[in-house]
This record gives sequence, C-alpha cells and structure tokens, in this order.
Amino acid sequence: MSGKRRRKLAASATPWDGVSNSELSPAEALVKASHQSMYAFRHESFMGDIEFFNGYPQEACPYCGSKTTKYGRDRKGMQRFYCNGCSKVSTPTTATIFEDRKLPLSAWADFLIQTFSYASTSLMTREDRRADTTHPYWTGKLFAVLAGIQDDVILSGDVWIDETYWPVAARDATRRSDGKLPRGLSRNQICIGVGADSSGRSIFFYEGLGKPSMARTQKAFGSHIAPGSRLIHDLEKAHGILVRGLGLTDEKHNASLLKGIPDDLNPLNPVNRLCFLLKSFLRSHPGFARADMQGYLDLFHVMMNDPHEKMEKAALVLDRAMRYPKTLRFREFYNVNSKSES
Repeated sequence: MSGKRRRKLAASATPWDGVSNSELSPAEALVKASHQSMYAFRHESFMGDIEFFNGYPQEACPYCGSKTTKYGRDRKGMQRFYCNGCSKVSTPTTATIFEDRKLPLSAWADFLIQTFSYASTSLMTREDRRADTTHPYWTGKLFAVLAGIQDDVILSGDVWIDETYWPVAARDATRRSDGKLPRGLSRNQICIGVGADSSGRSIFFYEGLGKPSMARTQKAFGSHIAPGSRLIHDLEKAHGILVRGLGLTDEKHNASLLKGIPDDLNPLNPVNRLCFLLKSFLRSHPGFARADMQGYLDLFHVMMNDPHEKMEKAALVLDRAMRYPKTLRFREFYNVNSKSES
C-alpha cells in the first residue's frame, strides 16, 4: 500500500463510473447497477411536493410580517406571494427548512420515520446513499422545528418525576489533580429531568451539570405540573420546591430500597422505564454533540408521546415545519463561509 488516503466517493458514485460494463466482472456490474438503482430511487422527484406546499398559504410576509397577496405561480406551479409592505416576493417554502431544498419531500418523510425508529445518522447515510453532510444537517433542521414543542405540556393527576444522567464528552470532562475523574454526580454528568403522568404524557428537559438544585428543578418542572397533582418521586430534596409551590400531595420512595423488585410492583416504574428508554435512545446516537442535548430530548418527547404511529409523527413534524417556520442554512450549521468552503 502507498499509504495515501483514497478520496471518498460521492454518494452517487461507484468505483466503476466511466467504465463500460463489458470491462467489468459480473459481480462488479451487479453492484454498480444495484447502487445506481437505489440512488435513483432515493432521489426520485415526488409529484405531491407542490400540492403540499400550496396547502400552506402564507398569512404574513416572512421578511417583514406585513400582509401578502397571491402573485401567480412559479414555473413548477408553486404559489407566489407579494408583500404589500416590503414589496418582496416569496413562496410557502421561504424561511422554512425546505427553502432551497434539493431533495423531494418523500426523502424527508422517510428520514423522519427512520429517525423515530432509533436509527443513527451514520446508518441512515449508508442506507439512503446520501452525502455524509446531509443527515447531520437535516437533524439540525429537525431540532430547529421541534424547539419549544414541550413548552405547553402539562402533567396532571399522578405525576412521576426523576433525574437521569449522561456523561459529558470525554474531551470536556474535568479531572482531579491526580488526573482521575471525580466520583459521583460531578459536573461531568449532564442532569436530565424526566416526568410522566397517569395519562401517558411525558417530558424531558436538560437541567445542567451535576446534581439538581431547587432553582433548576423549578425551571424544568414548575410550569409543566398542574397544581394539586400527586407527585410520586424519590428522596431528592430539590423536589420539595414543587410540592410547596404547586400545592402537590407528596409520595416519596427510597429508590435504593426498590432495586430488584418486579417492575409492576415498583411505584417509580413509570419514570424509571422512561429513563431506561431515553438512555437506549441516546446510545443509538454515539458521539452526538452534547450542545444538542435539548434537541435530542425534544425528539425523544415526540417519540414517546401521541401520536404513537411513526407515520403520524412524521406528518406532525412536517406540518409543524410549515406552521412554525424556522430556517437553517447549510453554512450556518457547519459554521463555514463561502471563502473557506471554496
């Protein structure tokens, strides 16, 4: 071997591009044809895209917020709108995650269903024949769309809460003077607040680093529990601020004494189960950026709550993307400018 690193092929390419099939072995010809066929399928245009976008007429200009009027259609049939304030022309995709899209919406629907199936971005990249930059970028767009989706969730009736922890990235961990990692719930552990109620609703919020405080507990749960509910929890002292502030009835359990008992007999099982599933979900995304933790928690919230069918969840996200428009530029996501990229 020469020791030189071979340049990675584009998602659409094969090692035999430009080579006549007559020069290939039967196995090479088969792999080439299979890859090209699957790539074409994954990138096939979808006739329903324009109808989807035109089903969300603009109520206000995405540039200035003024009233708009219909202004004909573009060459693909998408409705255009003229702003009576700033005189700019826009379409339903303007200032959404679908602005300047290159792939059909069917690819987005497929991406969402895969995401709700615990698939990692690396796995989806291989299966979908996408560039390495596509799925991480789409995940960033997804997090932008889901931001705030838990804001109006209120748990009521019997409410279970707990904290679970996830390590910070190894490069960000703080060490003792002897070079070893500190034990226990140090600032090397990300604290995640988890809540559930007897109606099946659940919430997941980033609380900070290390053990929870009363202030962080109030911020995470205070506006998401109905006053007068029954709080079922462990002996964490920081939870007391919720009991006092919301007038909750209080049922405490020593979690260490409940280890090993059957789940159906464990009074903390509803929240314990969610903590277990959350960690399984995070493990399916190895190496994820810890700065995106709340984005992953918003995504997990969608996965754990109604609607429960994956295709219905995909429709919910696509609808939210159009009703609550957010945009995220490729260069903004990857933090590059045109000069460095060129």
